[in-house]
Amino acid sequence: MLTAQGCVTRRDRLFAALPSPCDFLIVGDPAHLVYFANYVPSPFEFRSVESSALVILEPSKTILVADNLLEPFLDKAHADEIVAPTWYDGTGPTKPRRGQLVESTLARLASLPGTRIGVELGAVPSGVVEGLRAARPGLEIVDITPLIRPLRRSKDSDEVAVLNRAIRAGEAAHAAALRDMRPGMTELDAYLLVQNAAMKELGERAIVYGDFASGPRTATDKGGPPTLRKIEAGDLLLLDFSVIVDGYRSDFTNTFVVGGEPTAKQVELFEACVGALKAAEGKLKAGNSAGEVDAAVRDHFGKLGLIDHFPHHTGHGIGLGHPEPPYLVPNGPEILVEGDVIAVEPGLYLEGVGGMRFERNYLITADGFETLSKHEIRLER
Repeated sequence: MLTAQGCVTRRDRLFAALPSPCDFLIVGDPAHLVYFANYVPSPFEFRSVESSALVILEPSKTILVADNLLEPFLDKAHADEIVAPTWYDGTGPTKPRRGQLVESTLARLASLPGTRIGVELGAVPSGVVEGLRAARPGLEIVDITPLIRPLRRSKDSDEVAVLNRAIRAGEAAHAAALRDMRPGMTELDAYLLVQNAAMKELGERAIVYGDFASGPRTATDKGGPPTLRKIEAGDLLLLDFSVIVDGYRSDFTNTFVVGGEPTAKQVELFEACVGALKAAEGKLKAGNSAGEVDAAVRDHFGKLGLIDHFPHHTGHGIGLGHPEPPYLVPNGPEILVEGDVIAVEPGLYLEGVGGMRFERNYLITADGFETLSKHEIRLER
């Protein structure tokens, strides 16, 4: 989980990013409730169905508004004040849940003075905005939405710690797939194997999503969700999945042959992809552009005569979003910054041979990078 001090640091950073002072701020994007207050409701709980929450930020105080059913998650949040009136207590019907959130928020805001308020307009309910306007003639509302995403680029140490938990779970899941996949199993079996291994490593439930493609699908679809297709001996299995922990997600890939030996052409593609990863790593440094990383991969494939078989981006940032900046694309103008966490994922796809992708996660440092994902990349089991 994120630390209280980390949340304070990020809140201070948001206030410092304002073009001019605001009396208070209102944040509503679920990812940003994690980012600023460690409010992490579980997607597996009935308590979270149709629920939502808002964070009110004053320069020296944080108020989290939700309802009574969310108390297990509110108890773990880092906020100075919790507003959680009863929405449902099992003794009678309820009013619309998000409507109550609007009412609760406006009631709490009534005691806060202010004529200039920052609002995450893309995420805060319009009822809150219109209620504020009606109650405060001459109110100036500043959209803080564009300010938050750039702040998320450089990860704090508590964020990296959560990401590392997700990565360790992903590593355990990749290792289980390499160890236990057999011909006759389905792509869905691969998904269940991966999911169970990830949750066992974490010691809790977790969402796992991504690509679980086998055989011809590795080249034609280049991935895709798991199906009931049975994996045959000698098929390639492409596993590109993410494990979500407290809203943060890992994202790394391996492709390997199930129950057989790779062909000479598959080995050639594998070696080219591994070389492309190395080429990208040569450009992973704060101050370099995302386009430089992408160009290193494309140049590598081009020299091998394989560039026509690399149809997608080189990679992207990860964290609370997937994908998120920076985007490793041709001529990408974004500059890598210290604290970026990125995924680099070169791949090659050739019908009749197969498709494969290999991906690692990296933390950008002042003088280079740290490899976060240590899963085994190999074509043969």
